Amino acid sequence: MTHFTESGLQGFPGNTGDQPGGDQPGGVGRMTHTATVLMWAGVSGLLSFHAHPDDEVMSTGGALVTYAKAGEQVVVVTATDGAEGEVHNYPNPEEIAPKLAEVRAAELAESLSILGVKHHAFLGYRDSGMMGWEGNSHPDSFWQADFMEAVGRMVRLIRRYQPEVMTVYDAFGGYGHPDHINVHRVGTAAFFGASDLGRFPLEEGEEFWEPLKLYWSVWPRSRVVAYAELEFSRGEMSEEDLEKAHHAGTPDRDISCTLDVRDCVPTKMAALQAHRSQIPADSSWMSTPDEYLPRMIGWETFIRVFSRVETPYREDDLFTGCGERPA
Repeated sequence: MTHFTESGLQGFPGNTGDQPGGDQPGGVGRMTHTATVLMWAGVSGLLSFHAHPDDEVMSTGGALVTYAKAGEQVVVVTATDGAEGEVHNYPNPEEIAPKLAEVRAAELAESLSILGVKHHAFLGYRDSGMMGWEGNSHPDSFWQADFMEAVGRMVRLIRRYQPEVMTVYDAFGGYGHPDHINVHRVGTAAFFGASDLGRFPLEEGEEFWEPLKLYWSVWPRSRVVAYAELEFSRGEMSEEDLEKAHHAGTPDRDISCTLDVRDCVPTKMAALQAHRSQIPADSSWMSTPDEYLPRMIGWETFIRVFSRVETPYREDDLFTGCGERPA
C-alpha cells in the first residue's frame, strides 16, 4: 500500500536527473562502488527530496530548471505540508492559518510550474516546526514518523520514478530544522533501501532500481559569509552574527559539484515569489539588490556522498558518469 500522492502538474517538460557520487576531503569519506552498476535506458533522471514547500527553490531551483530544459525527468518530493509556517502577505492571516497546508500546496504547484517540474509527490507528513516547537510532538509530524515506514514510502517513490541521481540535505539539515534533518536521514536510507529487497520487497508493479549517485545540497561558507557581509553593510546584521557566519555553511574545499545557474536567477526568484505566504515583501531575499543575486543564488553546490559510477573529483554536472543524456 502506497502512502504518497503525486501532484497533477501538466504541460511541462520532463527531465532526467542524476546524482553525483563520490567524495571530497574535509570529513566526508570516499564511497564509490562500481561492481554492480546497472545502466538503465529510458525513464530516469533527478529526484530532489525537500522538507517543505518553498525549500525546492533556493538550493536546487536552478538544477531543476536546467535539467528540465535539457529533457531530463525531474522529480521533487516534499516531505511535509508546511502547516507550521508563518502567514505573510494576506490581510487575514488568522483565517489563512487553519488552512495553511492547502494554501502552501497551491503555492508549491505554482512554483514547480515556474521551474518546469512535471513530477511531484508529497511524502505525507505534517510540518514539525522549528526545533523545540510544540509541533515537534504532533503524532502526524515528520519528526515523529516511524523511521522504517518513512523510508519505505521513499523507497516506493524511488522505484516508481527510477532516478539516477538523488539530492538530500546534509546531516544537520542545513540549519538544524527537524524536518530537514529527517530528509537527510530518510532520503539517505531510501537511496540504499531501494535496492534492498530483503528489507523492502517489491510490491506489485514495482521494479528493482538502484540509483547511481547521492548528493547533499549545501551552502558553501564563502557564500554564507558574502551574504552576511551584505546584511551587515545594510545594518541588518550584528557584528556578533557576522562573526558567527564565518563558521557557518560548508567549507568550500568539501564541495564536489558546482552548478552555474546564473541564467536561472530570474526563474528562481519568480518561483520563490510564488510562495506568497512565506516570503514577506520586505524579506532579505526580496530586498537584495539585483546585482548581488547572481552571486548569492546563481551557483548551486553539492557534496557527492556516494557514487556507483566513476567520476572526477570535481564536477560541474550532477549527471557526470551517468552515460548518454537526452538529446
